[in-house]
Amino acid sequence: MSEMKTQRLSDSVALHTFSDSRFKTMKVSVNMLVPLRKATAARNAILPALVSRATREYPDYTALNCRLAQLYGASLSNSVQKVGEYQVLTLSAAGLSNRYAFGGEDMFAQLTELLFDVLFDPLKDSGGLFPLEGFQQEQRQMLEMLDAEFNDKMTYAHRRCEELLFQGQRAEVGRCGTREDVEALDRRQVTAGWQELLESARIEIFALGGCSPDPELFRARFSGLGSPQPIGLLAYEEPGEVRRLVEEQPLSQSKLSMAFRADYAPEEKRLFQLMAAVLGGVPSSKLFQNVREKMSLCYYCSAGMAPNSRAMFIESGVETENLERAEEAIYSQLHALQRGDLTEEELLSAQLALQNSLRSATDSLPAIEGLSLGQLFGGHVLSPEESIQQLMSYTKEQVVEAARRLRPAVVYTLKGGSVHEAEG
Repeated sequence: MSEMKTQRLSDSVALHTFSDSRFKTMKVSVNMLVPLRKATAARNAILPALVSRATREYPDYTALNCRLAQLYGASLSNSVQKVGEYQVLTLSAAGLSNRYAFGGEDMFAQLTELLFDVLFDPLKDSGGLFPLEGFQQEQRQMLEMLDAEFNDKMTYAHRRCEELLFQGQRAEVGRCGTREDVEALDRRQVTAGWQELLESARIEIFALGGCSPDPELFRARFSGLGSPQPIGLLAYEEPGEVRRLVEEQPLSQSKLSMAFRADYAPEEKRLFQLMAAVLGGVPSSKLFQNVREKMSLCYYCSAGMAPNSRAMFIESGVETENLERAEEAIYSQLHALQRGDLTEEELLSAQLALQNSLRSATDSLPAIEGLSLGQLFGGHVLSPEESIQQLMSYTKEQVVEAARRLRPAVVYTLKGGSVHEAEG
């Protein structure tokens, strides 16, 4: 199996290559990593979608899509993620591998050149700004996306719990800022923000699949760009008294979101993922089997580690009259795990589920990139096979010990009426 190879192009730019002839396609991504800040979150978040609308050479939707069609149906994509206390802004181009091009074209060179056009020569108007119509459309779409997240109460409850958990830290900021921040965006500041982003971000480039990139191509284009950003796991803060907040809205199903802090080293990240899976991450887990199935207290009840945040969240959908019982039952299952109530069958079931997830990651270029990028933040880089070996080596005693290191921090409840801070 192929392995990811990394080459530093400068103090702030790295190229990661995963060349594998199994893939008939290839993908080139430029990931820009910057610290999350309230003042810049919304501005940064709109930029990937805005610059990928058109370029000076392909100045409208029709011209750009015609070029993508010429490249055997290639695609451009963009995304904004939150990883711990960082914003990850991504622009990607994906298309056919060179060996499948009918005319023997260098598809990698053409695809990369198009991505460079988006990065370094996005369309500007006569005043040197991003065109007004495109800016307004992307602003409107961001507002609609934030409204959709507000209306998705599972997402909303998690977001509110996260805000409470990370209050006063950069991780408190949402990946796209707030609705008010998006509404207040200024086109001139957004335009200036793109060059600032290219100069201030840590840049992680991925060239994946059926391709063999020349590092010098990227070194030349990214020379002088980027800025070293020391990334890593979010610093651990010991929680004090559990913070409880109840918000009331007219809902048919209440939401319960619970957050825990966990102090662990980067090399223990996989252990804590396994612990969360045993507790509530797979169908054989304690929360699923007991709180949801046997006690019928939740429509759903799951546990998972937040990416690179030294935090675990337990999310559940509950009938309002069952909220108190559900919370007690969740704590009861956690305490049972902390006392050592874990069978070898439960452990193996969780290990095999995570193993399957790791194996399937190598079958998808986006999954390979996501796995590798996550490891960069963790500072402990392993191949998928090494990760599987590590995962399967963990014992019941290690998982129980990891559970004992969880510290309850926040209980957020969403049900019907006014907002008030609960005692506790």
